[in-house]
Amino acid sequence: MRLCPLILLFCALPATIEAGESEGWRPRVVMPPVRKAAHGQVKALPDGMVDPARPRTLSEFLALAESRHPMLRINSARINEARGDHRQAGLWPNPVVGYRGEEMGNQGTPGMQGGFIRQKIITGQKLKLASSVAAARVREREHLATMAREQVVGDVRVRFYDTLVAQQRVELTSQLSKLGRELARATAMLVQAKQVSRNGLYQAEIASEQAAALRENSENELKEARRLLALSVGVTELKVGLLEGKVTSHLTDMTWEECRSRVLADHPGLAAARTRLTLSNREIARQKRLVVPDLDVRVGMAHMYTSDSDVTSVMVGVPLPIFDRNQGGISRSEARAVRARFEVERMEVELEQRAASAYREYSNARHQARRYSKKILPRARKSIESVKEGYREGQVRYLELLLAQQKFVEVNLDYLSTIRKLRESVTVIESRLLSGGLHGHRIGRNTSSRR
Repeated sequence: MRLCPLILLFCALPATIEAGESEGWRPRVVMPPVRKAAHGQVKALPDGMVDPARPRTLSEFLALAESRHPMLRINSARINEARGDHRQAGLWPNPVVGYRGEEMGNQGTPGMQGGFIRQKIITGQKLKLASSVAAARVREREHLATMAREQVVGDVRVRFYDTLVAQQRVELTSQLSKLGRELARATAMLVQAKQVSRNGLYQAEIASEQAAALRENSENELKEARRLLALSVGVTELKVGLLEGKVTSHLTDMTWEECRSRVLADHPGLAAARTRLTLSNREIARQKRLVVPDLDVRVGMAHMYTSDSDVTSVMVGVPLPIFDRNQGGISRSEARAVRARFEVERMEVELEQRAASAYREYSNARHQARRYSKKILPRARKSIESVKEGYREGQVRYLELLLAQQKFVEVNLDYLSTIRKLRESVTVIESRLLSGGLHGHRIGRNTSSRR
């Protein structure tokens, strides 16, 4: 039987999936070129619109998220709000200026006419302490904003690589579907020639329908992945087209200590918790200083018309902390400090636990990817080359060649799923566990549906 065009097309598949990577287990994705206008230049698009046919890179999506994601804008506004509170906390109360008139009509005169100025004097460095507490709140907001930014970046990375994997799965499942149809046709011809039983045809048709269903599922998963990628950058109207990149880019080996250090060192959530502890301790000092009474000073000047003389008055008032010594405020701030201290410890333990789980996911995916690259893929490649050579020499039937090609595509689909897990686990660790990728939707999760 003559070699069909499908087989010639398939011969290039190993180079498309595996070749060109220094470590052997990193696939290379060949993407179509950027669409150009008639004069040869890249076609310009209005701001906020994305050409579905133009490849997009991870850096472009990250830049778009930085400028458009509402969560980042919300946190920026919260920082400005805290800075406003910080500025307000250290301000002195305004003086009071007033008019004073007494004994008006005494002996037919205006009596005493004058004015006064009153100022509340804050003692005990309460303004300095209030400003210090407000400054700690600003730093807390900054840490929370950093945490939100890293979470957005991590989510964009996870969604980008999920979409890239889904894009490659569509390519592979399309190849598998074509092979399934060709296998069913070849089996039907063998049934007519009475070389294969009708049960073999039924099995081939079942495999063809399963491959077609897997291709349809992959296409739907790609659509969903594109929508989730658009939502991860905060732009619901974003039209995501073909992506440009490698699923295995910047995949480095790491030990448990490196993973732990990456997660815990300068973790913005942990830094925010420690800042809250500092804030709580400062609030205790401020609450204790509130017991120190402030001075209420008033100075007045007036003219006594009855005696035609000028007089000056000075009044100083101070509250006596006899009944209210801010006992409740001090007790509340001390309880909050205790809670903040244990919150830091709780977060450290939780991050350690989550880091251990994340590293287990990473380690499993890394070992599985290496097994595919060093053992499974080389053997699958040798097998398909051997079958193709036997077919060219007339020693292997066409049906056996199709089955070998089908198995090769299935192995590469499994390998792609393994690479996706490795990519996702690395991205989550690099984002300090702030991405929702570990607990989010898995693209191509049910890879066994083609069996």
